[in-house]
Amino acid sequence: MPITDPEKKRIAQQARLHMRICFNCGARNDINATRCRKCKNPYLRLKNRTLGAKK
Repeated sequence: MPITDPEKKRIAQQARLHMRICFNCGARNDINATRCRKCKNPYLRLKNRTLGAKK
């Protein structure tokens, strides 16, 4: 069931898309993180936020 309320949709997208991913272990971290919470590796990337159909 799709979310129609724009405020709820914004909150859901924030929780699903705005994070950093560790290159070493793949753990999800806070957007403001400088090191991984799991393995303490400083090498983080932003989560890919492209929306659309998978190929």
